[in-house]
Formats: sequence, structure tokens, C-alpha cells
Amino acid sequence: SFTKQGDGTTISGKRIIEQKQPGLYTVSYHPIGGCPAPSKFRELANLIQDMEDVELRLSPDEGMYIINLTGAEARKVLAATEDGAQTLLETSVACIGASICQAGVRDSQQMLADILAAARAAGIKDGALPQLHISGCPSSCGTHQTGEIGFHGCAKRVNNAPAPAFTLHVNGCDAQGEERFGRQLGVILADQIPAFLVELGTAVQNTGMTYSEWKEDHMPELEAIAAKYI
Repeated sequence: SFTKQGDGTTISGKRIIEQKQPGLYTVSYHPIGGCPAPSKFRELANLIQDMEDVELRLSPDEGMYIINLTGAEARKVLAATEDGAQTLLETSVACIGASICQAGVRDSQQMLADILAAARAAGIKDGALPQLHISGCPSSCGTHQTGEIGFHGCAKRVNNAPAPAFTLHVNGCDAQGEERFGRQLGVILADQIPAFLVELGTAVQNTGMTYSEWKEDHMPELEAIAAKYI
């Protein structure tokens, strides 16, 4: 049976979850794109190996939870995982993409990196854009159908030649009891997707709402912004 108890220290924060066992905590860690450096696993293993009953549990959105931590242990793990996502957008899901996957059509990891760089440069506030789901091809490795905003890799003809692009999906959901696939709005050139999302994020943050709140009554506005790029 599980007998570990807290050490009397407490901790709180965006990535800290209080467990039902008094005094114990979980730290959430989401490497950008789900791609931690291989050395990170050795670093975490060395850190937690002498911590009683501490485990890593993987999540279906490319993150992990380090569980059964005392407050003092959680503080150490939190510091060791500061390289992970700090905003909702940075927790976006992306498959490994065409740079590695033989079936991949587009480089979904690079697409995510370009989006994050553009959002940071534009000062998009946390929550103004949702967790994205990006697949490099029509297969579902990036679970693009179930994201509030999703993309799957494809091509778009420009001047009678194929150009890198992604199909835009909106309003998917994987919450239990509310499951639905998103609706396809059209195809956007890969190099225009960061600008599209910056324009969308700016429109959302100007209302003072999060994207999840905004989308409920502003789907026509979303479609109008997307239409400029499709």
C-alpha cells in the first residue's frame, strides 16, 4: 500500500498539482513539441532516483507528470523542467513530421516552432491562442481532428506548382461526453500560418477573453480571418 507522506513543506504554481494524499504534489512537464533532449531523461532519472515512490507518467498530449513529490522534491523537479512549455500555446501537440517520418508530407515540428516564434514576437498573451494539434499528413498522429485548432499537412497549388501547406480544422473536442471532430475550413500555405495565428490571437486578446471563451460566439469572425489566408 502507498504510505508516503508530505514533509511539511508546501508549493504552488501553474505546473503544480496537489494530490489527494496530503502534502504530496505532481509536477506537469510538457517539452516543446513533445521532443525533450534525450539527456533530459537521464537528468530526471538522476534527480528522482532517491525520491521515495516518485514516478513519471506520460500524457496523451506529449507531456508528462512527475508524481508523489513532497513540497521540497517538487521544487527541485520544477526547477529541472523549466525548459518545457510555459503557456497554453506552447503545450501544442505536433507529430514528429516529415524530417523524420517517411510517411510525413510536412514538417510539423518546424511549423510549430515557427508559430511559437511568431506568437512570442507579437506578444500574444497566454490563453489568446489554444493548444494546437498539428499532423504532418492526413493521419492522426498529431490528433488534428480533436483540437480547438488543428492542422494537417498537404500541398496547395501556387502558380501551377505544389507548395507546402496545411489544412485548417476548427472546433474539435476530445472532452468526455463532448467528443467531436473539427470542421475543415480550407488550406493555408505553411509560410502564412504564423501570420494567420498572430492575427487571430491579436483579435482574441483585444477582447480580454481566452480563445476558448471567444470562439463560442465569434466563429464567423474566425472564419473571416481564416478566409484572408485560405
